[in-house]
Amino acid sequence: MTVKIETFPASSARPVACNGAAKSASAVAGDSSSSAVSAVGGTDRVQLTGDAVNLQQFEKALAAVPRTDASKVERLRAAVDNGSYQPNPAAIAAKLARFEYAMA
Repeated sequence: MTVKIETFPASSARPVACNGAAKSASAVAGDSSSSAVSAVGGTDRVQLTGDAVNLQQFEKALAAVPRTDASKVERLRAAVDNGSYQPNPAAIAAKLARFEYAMA
């Protein structure tokens, strides 16, 4: 498989403005002997795409989901294995119906 890499035309290149002196790569990377990198002026803006906003919302929702209780999983697994687990069909049907209603 071949990949052709093309450079951008010189006319599309834009200079990057910074306040203060230029920093070396080690200074930007956080070398302990370097001084802090100065911030760019207050005119900078960031605008997130709709996908980025959705991703942030999904990450917040995922963070709110409780972690798996490993001991409960093991108790249920053991109950299924030894035949003592008795599911409640009415509760399962009600939860499925609520899920389907929420998806509509």
